[in-house]
Amino acid sequence: MQPAVGTAKKMTGMLMGAETIDQYGYSLIFVLPDVSVHNLGMSESLISAGRPIKVGFNVNVRIPDDALTDGFALAIFPLYRGSITTPEILKMIVIE
Repeated sequence: MQPAVGTAKKMTGMLMGAETIDQYGYSLIFVLPDVSVHNLGMSESLISAGRPIKVGFNVNVRIPDDALTDGFALAIFPLYRGSITTPEILKMIVIE
């Protein structure tokens, strides 16, 4: 785990996108209008799970050992850390 360091910035109308994949392995950007943390020295961004939960998404945070139980092979999804399912259950977004 790396700390997010530097001067905090307050920005209005901010959208934060997290690069990830869906249950079929297709790349996508999961965009959230919320507070987030980004470190230019790292590829990861931290986004709040609260906003998707509030609007009906199912957020399932897991550990890699749970991947196969959840239907995700680690050979295909080596960075598996859970999933986010859309309210209509049309798409499952993999948390990496």
